[in-house]
Amino acid sequence: MEETLEQELCTYEAHKAELLSKASGKFAIIKGEEVCDVFDTRNDAVCQGYGRFGNVPFLVNEILEVEIPQNFTSALLGV
Repeated sequence: MEETLEQELCTYEAHKAELLSKASGKFAIIKGEEVCDVFDTRNDAVCQGYGRFGNVPFLVNEILEVEIPQNFTSALLGV
């Protein structure tokens, strides 16, 4: 079984240098092999992600040189 968001994390790593040069400190939405968009705030990115994809897994990641691990569970899962 494929790990949740494994593909999205690989996509982020593949595009990290480009994202850092263009949008450091912002938040990227990644679905599958596509970097979909970049936003100024995490909230804007999450809202746009749910609007675009619905209640399915997608990655919102802050574009940083050094990653700070964070976990949260959506209250919308299982609804």
